[in-house]
Amino acid sequence: MTDTALFNDVLVRIGEYLETDVSHLTPDSKLSTSIEGLNSLKMFEMILYLEDCFGVEFDEAVMDKVETLGGLVDHIQERQAAAA
Repeated sequence: MTDTALFNDVLVRIGEYLETDVSHLTPDSKLSTSIEGLNSLKMFEMILYLEDCFGVEFDEAVMDKVETLGGLVDHIQERQAAAA
């Protein structure tokens, strides 16, 4: 899967989970401020949802450092590559 395809897939999944339009988001969008209504609990639940969607497991220490949507996509891609 290309970076763009994975980004678009992640974006669709986030939009589905949060039941909101996230089409305005870019790889540089900050997770903590760019997604309306995303508090720490919702973020945690969204990460669990993305783990299920993409068959990966997120390391909590790494997730504390992921600030942007692009960083999240990169992390998913790295985890998928490590699992392959």
